[in-house]
Amino acid sequence: SKAQLKYLVDDFEGMAEKQSDFKKEGIFSFGSAKITAQNTFTTGSGYSGHRSMMVNWSGRDKFGGWGIGLGRMVDLNPEEDYFNFYIYAPTSNKRNDSIKISIEEDDNANEKFEPAHDETWNFIANIKPAEDWQLISIPLQEFYPSGKGGDKIFNTGYKGGVIFSVIFTFSDSSAIHQGQHWYFDFISFSKGPLPTGQNKLSPPPAHEQDYALLGAWSEEGNSGNFNKIASTFEGYFNQGINKKLGVVHLFQPFASGKDVNSNQYPSVSHLNEIISLGYVPMITLENHYVEVNKNHKQPNLYSIIEGHYDFLFYEWTERIKKVDGPVLIRILHEFNGDWYPWCISQNENQPWLYIEAYKRIVNFFKDHDVNNAKFVWCPNSMSIPQASWNYIMDAYPGDDYVDFVALDIYNGAGEKGIPTWRSFRKEGIENYQLLTEKLPHKPLLICEISSRERMPKETGAMQDKAGWIEQMAEALMTDFSKVRLIVWFNEYDNFKINSSEKAKKSFSKNVWQNSFFRSSDFDFIKNWSELTTNE
Repeated sequence: SKAQLKYLVDDFEGMAEKQSDFKKEGIFSFGSAKITAQNTFTTGSGYSGHRSMMVNWSGRDKFGGWGIGLGRMVDLNPEEDYFNFYIYAPTSNKRNDSIKISIEEDDNANEKFEPAHDETWNFIANIKPAEDWQLISIPLQEFYPSGKGGDKIFNTGYKGGVIFSVIFTFSDSSAIHQGQHWYFDFISFSKGPLPTGQNKLSPPPAHEQDYALLGAWSEEGNSGNFNKIASTFEGYFNQGINKKLGVVHLFQPFASGKDVNSNQYPSVSHLNEIISLGYVPMITLENHYVEVNKNHKQPNLYSIIEGHYDFLFYEWTERIKKVDGPVLIRILHEFNGDWYPWCISQNENQPWLYIEAYKRIVNFFKDHDVNNAKFVWCPNSMSIPQASWNYIMDAYPGDDYVDFVALDIYNGAGEKGIPTWRSFRKEGIENYQLLTEKLPHKPLLICEISSRERMPKETGAMQDKAGWIEQMAEALMTDFSKVRLIVWFNEYDNFKINSSEKAKKSFSKNVWQNSFFRSSDFDFIKNWSELTTNE
C-alpha cells in the first residue's frame, strides 16, 4: 500500500513572523540555539506553506538544540513508518552538521517521562550545507534506544503510550560558529517516506476522478428556516457563478428549551422541500436536550441501549420513511471528545457502550423498514482526552452499520482565551489517515468544518482565516483528496464564511470557483453506487 502522511508534529503555519516565544505551542530551545518563526525560503504552498522555524546559534554555550513537546498518542508502526523533516542549511555555514534527533516515548503508560522507566529513541542525521531545502526521511527502524529504562521496543502504536517530545540536538556543537543558522519545516511521521508530488515540497496531487461536494449548515436553521440554508450560503458567492451546494446539514436534538417533553423531530415537509430543490439533507440526530437546566439528566449510552428513548426513535423512523429521497443521518458524532453525554469519556471510558448504542439506533431504523436512510459515523478530528481507550477505531460499529465515515475539523473551537491556531493539515491529518487506511471502502465526508478569525490581541504578520481556507482547499486537492464532501459550519460570527470580506473572497476563489469542488449538478442522489469507495 502507498505511502501517506500520518501525523504532523508541526508545520509552524500558526506562528507570527519573527515570533520567538513558543511556550503556548510547546516549542522550546536550549543552550546556544535561539528560535524564531520565519517566512524566509518558504514557497507559500504545499508542505512548505508560509512559515518555517529558524534556529540561530548564539555561541553562548557549548551545547544547544530545540524541540517540540507533544504529549500525544500517535498510531505509529515502526516496521513501516518514517520520521520526516525539511531543513535548509545555507552554504554560509561552511560545514556539515551532525544533528541528533530524539523521540521520547512513554513506556510504562503513566504519561510522565521517567528516564528510569521510559525510552528515548535516537538517530544521528548528517546534514550537508546546500542552497535548497533538503527532505530528510528516516525509517523508525533506524532509531536506536538510549537510557536505562523501557523495554527497548518502539511501541508508540496508539495504545502503546504517549510520544512526549521530538528534540533536535546539535551533536558537535563545539565546532559551530556564532551566527550559524538553519531552517526547519514540516516535521512529520508518515507511512513510508513522506510522499511528494511535482517537487519535494509539494504533496501528491489528486487523481483525475477525485472531487469533493459542497454542503453547509447555517444559522437560519435555528429558526426552522432549513430551506434558506442553501440559498443564503449560495448567495454569498453566486454573482455570475451558478453553483449549488450538494448537501444541506440540519441539527435536531431530542428537545430544546425548558419543556423537555416537547420533543422535536425532523420536518417531512422541510426535508422534501430540500430534496425538491436538488439537495441531499443530512441530519445530525443529537441524542440530548439543549438549552435545559444544567442539572437536567441527559441521556447516556446505557439509557439508549436499554431502550429508554425508543419512543423518540420510533417517531423519527415514521417521519424519515415519508421523505421522498435519501437522507444522511449522523448519530452520536464527536464521540471521542468530552463535551456530549454520549462521548466515551462520559460513559466509563468504554468504547463497547458506544458501539452498542450506535448499533441499537441503526437497527431500530432498519427494523422499522426505513430504507432511505444512510448512516454517518463521525469522530472529531482530535481525540480529547488523549487516552488509550479513546482510540477511534475501537469505537467503529462495523461495516453493516456505517454507510459513510466522517470527520469534524475546526481551527480554534472550544478553547478558552486565544485558541491555538492550527493549519487544516495539522488539525485533520491524523484521523484522515486512520480512516482512509483502515476503512478505504467507506466514502469519507467532513460534516463540519470552519476556522475562527484572528483576534485583536494577536498581532504581527501571521496566517489569517483567508490563508487557512486557501491551504484547506489546496490540501483537499492533494493529500486529503479522498474527502468526498465538505460541509461549512456557518454559525457564530467568528466562524461564518463571511466573517470578513477577505475570508469570503478566499472561499469564493479557492473553493466556490474551483471545479474540483462540485455542486449538486453532480447528481449525488442518483450516484450512491459511485460513492461506495474512496480507494
